[in-house]
Amino acid sequence: MKLAVWYDSATGNTEYLARQLAEALPGASCAPAERGEDGELICLGFWTDKGTCSDRLKAQLPRLAGKRVFLFGTAGFGGSEEYFSAIARRVAAELPEDCRVEGWYLCPGRMGEGVRRRYEAMARDPATREQGERMLENFRAAQSHPDEADARALIQRVRELLGE
Repeated sequence: MKLAVWYDSATGNTEYLARQLAEALPGASCAPAERGEDGELICLGFWTDKGTCSDRLKAQLPRLAGKRVFLFGTAGFGGSEEYFSAIARRVAAELPEDCRVEGWYLCPGRMGEGVRRRYEAMARDPATREQGERMLENFRAAQSHPDEADARALIQRVRELLGE
């Protein structure tokens, strides 16, 4: 089976996962989505932008008409399966109707310093202190992701899909 790994990455988190996945799957191609090669299964990597994928990636989705797709990505906020599942459903809803989503994997992803500064400002403001402190806690927890364990979990999910 010809496998292609497409990705859209703003900070390098999703690109890291995409490259790890492609290296683990013999013969898989790997490229940014706008240059992604065709395949029988497209592993589509994305970063979470306002609860779904970026507009840049959305522009590439019509190319997936009729394809089997495995979604994977990173999200700076949250770490629960419920939260990740909601993101995967929203991204799947952006795909052409005749795509077959074969599965998904999401994990936390580190965020930029601008996000940290925004959360710190929230934590200093009495009106948003509690929320800002929670956001800072999440920011710190996500800083080590994606890591090798996240990459292994992604690879395992795709291998299970492939019957390996």
